[in-house]
Amino acid sequence: MSVEWLGATRDVVIIMVALTSLAANIALIIFAWRLWILVKSLKDEMAPILASVRRTSETVRGTSTIVGDAVIRPVARLAGLAAAAQSMVSSLLTIARGGIR
Repeated sequence: MSVEWLGATRDVVIIMVALTSLAANIALIIFAWRLWILVKSLKDEMAPILASVRRTSETVRGTSTIVGDAVIRPVARLAGLAAAAQSMVSSLLTIARGGIR
């Protein structure tokens, strides 16, 4: 009788393991399906955001070009002229003093 009990217990354990494995596989399939739906919806939502970021970066690029052309170049030229004028005045004063600084 103990051999029959051992065989029945083994069969019950095998059935329980199979049912647990089946439930785990079903849960994994459901999880993968939901993850795929989530990734797809995120992809659909990200497209307009990325387009907006692209437009914004192009606007910033254009603005920085305009600012560089309209503000930075003239200021840099003016700074260069001021440095040249300062150097020229310093040289002229040095010459006027007889070469003594």
